Amino acid sequence: MRDRLKLTGASLGLAALVAGCLWLIAHSFIAQANRQQLNDMLQAAVIRLERQIDLAVISMGELGAQGPYGCAPAVSKAIEDIAFRSVSIREIRVASAKAVCWGDNDHEEIFRGALSASRPVPAINPAYELAPIETAEWKGLMVRWTSEDGNLAAFLATDGLLFDILPGELRDHAYMDMMLSDQRVVSHYAPEGAGAPGAEYSEFGMASERYPIHVRLLLDEDVAASRGSGFGSDIIAIAGLFSLGLGYLGARGLMRPLTPLQELDQALARGHIHPVYQPLFCLATGEMTGFEMLARWTRPDGSNISPAVFIPLAEDSGRIDSLTFALLDRAGAEIGDMLRRNATLKCSFNVTPDQLLDTGFVERFTEKIAKAGLNPSQMVIEITERQPISDIEAALRVSRELVDLGVRLALDDAGTGHNGLSSLHALQAHYLKIDKYFVDGVALDRKSGVLVEALISLAQQFGMEVVAEGIETEEQRIKLLDLGIREGQGYLYAKPLSANDLIAKADQSAKILPMAA
Repeated sequence: MRDRLKLTGASLGLAALVAGCLWLIAHSFIAQANRQQLNDMLQAAVIRLERQIDLAVISMGELGAQGPYGCAPAVSKAIEDIAFRSVSIREIRVASAKAVCWGDNDHEEIFRGALSASRPVPAINPAYELAPIETAEWKGLMVRWTSEDGNLAAFLATDGLLFDILPGELRDHAYMDMMLSDQRVVSHYAPEGAGAPGAEYSEFGMASERYPIHVRLLLDEDVAASRGSGFGSDIIAIAGLFSLGLGYLGARGLMRPLTPLQELDQALARGHIHPVYQPLFCLATGEMTGFEMLARWTRPDGSNISPAVFIPLAEDSGRIDSLTFALLDRAGAEIGDMLRRNATLKCSFNVTPDQLLDTGFVERFTEKIAKAGLNPSQMVIEITERQPISDIEAALRVSRELVDLGVRLALDDAGTGHNGLSSLHALQAHYLKIDKYFVDGVALDRKSGVLVEALISLAQQFGMEVVAEGIETEEQRIKLLDLGIREGQGYLYAKPLSANDLIAKADQSAKILPMAA
């Protein structure tokens, strides 16, 4: 009897020890996952603000290339173009000993007092300064570039930069600030209807390595402490009954939900992110001329995650190459035979400037399309404008290598992104894709028509073909055709299609009667 009691006591002691070890292991895993999610949020916020500042610096560089600072018509036109194509840049100011001019002269009165009280903070490059700007009508960040000729200032709208950084589970329990190095806030998030945070908040932060900015997160201590808690007794029971291995699996099962990056990695590994294909068509005849490959994320439960969410996440986290090549693999299997039967069709897809300039991109791309059985001469790489081109000379070298392989290049969303039309010459692109923003008003708004005409003229000077995106009405098709555009895509012709529907569309294309011009 005593021996049996001793054995039982030893077993219980061992079970308690195992459960205790599992409890510590689970705590370690959960704490690590929590830290990773917080770091992901902070890093996303820092990158977002850095990109806004990068855009201002690039835009001011374009202005500086116009020559001596002043208010000549060319400078005024350049200011107007920059302000027009950018969502974040609300105003540009050029100042020298001879003149001061604004994109919108009404802003001079509004900003005058705020500028005099701005107290700028120098960046690593002393030619640049940053300062919060606040008026009765506007709040944001000023980026100022000073040289011997005078100074240029870009005014950025930063108030909305934090609106989607926090996951839903934290939005009612956290405060977040983007700040300069002197603690002045340029963007702020607070729970709806909440006042200032109390004393019982844990603070987390991350600083930029490129600019004098950092991001601060204040998280309710009770919420921080409760994330992943409440599982100790369950783990002890599992440990006592099923040993260390099953206890560990139980602990893992009780961990908090995956971070966005972990969910993205899982989706890539399991093929939940897949291609769809939006046809390109001849505006005159309705014949299908090719298609653009787009990414869609469908969860196992049938719900979808917007590309506007997961594409920037993939870009910011360095996973965009994996996503792009996974889509090419899938496309080769799904529509490779159709492309081989229809040698005149072209397949286009997006890459970022960072991808294009990454060491070994051409080699990886060549290997991937060869493995997928895709013909380089049918491939069109669309360079997106979500990032600036950091090295124009390197971009030109890479573009030449791709062209030598037979690949064609397109500048996507022309005139709306970071690079501006100056990248046309650098990339030696074959196509200029006019953004839906311009197409929407082309049949109704004279200004949109003039802008489209200017883009067409510019493309012709560079020997490029023009493609219109987002064509939704017959009136738009007719107007674009009258302006000289021969090719486009949009819901008027077809929404993004599955592989089977695309193949059926291609088979029907030759039977389509010419559209009325």
